Amino acid sequence: KGVLGVMVNSIALITDAVHTAADFLSSIIILLGFKLSSLPASDKHPHGHGRVEFIAAFIISLMLIVAGAGFAFSSYERLFANTPVQGTYLVAAILLVTAVVKEILAQFSLELGQRIKSSALDADAWHHRTDAITNILVAIAIIASMFGYYWVDAVLGFGVSILIMYTGAKIFRETCSKIIGEVDMKEVSSIKKMALEVENVWDVHDVIVHDYGAYKNVSLHITVPRDSSLTTAHDIAVEVEEVLIRQRGYVVTVHVDAANTDSPPLGS
Repeated sequence: KGVLGVMVNSIALITDAVHTAADFLSSIIILLGFKLSSLPASDKHPHGHGRVEFIAAFIISLMLIVAGAGFAFSSYERLFANTPVQGTYLVAAILLVTAVVKEILAQFSLELGQRIKSSALDADAWHHRTDAITNILVAIAIIASMFGYYWVDAVLGFGVSILIMYTGAKIFRETCSKIIGEVDMKEVSSIKKMALEVENVWDVHDVIVHDYGAYKNVSLHITVPRDSSLTTAHDIAVEVEEVLIRQRGYVVTVHVDAANTDSPPLGS
């Protein structure tokens, strides 16, 4: 793409080439992120290194924002210069074929990211998808330039840059939210529901979910009948742990509270 972009003097294609190169670099970063996140826990990092994956996604977002901003400025300058572009149908066809390939990669990354709950792979998937979209836009610009509409190349180059920056900003916001400690209330509700299905669990509260990338550490309080023996209460807590581990693979800590009444709350 870079060679073709220089040959036909297309800022949109050169921008797209850098975007594709960023895809390659982001994949390297993700591989390194997975490698580092798989390191065993240590005294300094007792919960492992899973959050390195979030840092990998964070780096990808910054790469996108910086690259997009640089090419937005270049496209703006070329718009007023009306720089000639020598497009060909062959170049446009290559871009359209590449767009299909990039969308296949995006679908693969999305499916794998959802399967292993990886924010870095989700980010990489959107990186591939924006590249596919930009390929189509650049192909349009190349064809337009063949009919003398050189300004289309600059305009779509600017549009591609905005799309790249938007994607970067989206990944940046989502990754920062996870690093800070985002709470998924649907997940919390699901944990409560699973715990309440265990016999003699009257209430579930103070659910806390810590996302460590490779796994999630969950702590929660359950309320059991106040006449339960210590052994019975312990068995109930163990059953709650086993349910959450079996169904979600969490690392679970359950704290037991005795009910302050002799009757369970409505709905228990």
